[in-house]
Amino acid sequence: MGRAVGPGEPQWTEEDTLLAVEWQRLQDALCGGCGHPLDESLDEGNDYEVHRITCFACQVKERAEKAAAEAENADTTGRKLTTVLIGRRPVID
Repeated sequence: MGRAVGPGEPQWTEEDTLLAVEWQRLQDALCGGCGHPLDESLDEGNDYEVHRITCFACQVKERAEKAAAEAENADTTGRKLTTVLIGRRPVID
């Protein structure tokens, strides 16, 4: 999403700048670890519980990274792996 910048037009409009500043303000109000609002998560009176989830895309990626790092003579410097959804397995009840 974006706009074509024509000759003599600014790269960022006033609205673009206001939206970027507001987005940053919202990001700054969140905990960088859990993503909860800081005004909520820094309140000692609040209770939280942990829910375990598994991102299967991260799982396959991290397994491939581990295997590459453990392989003999594998230079993984600078290597980045990405995941691509290639299909869905049938669900068996």
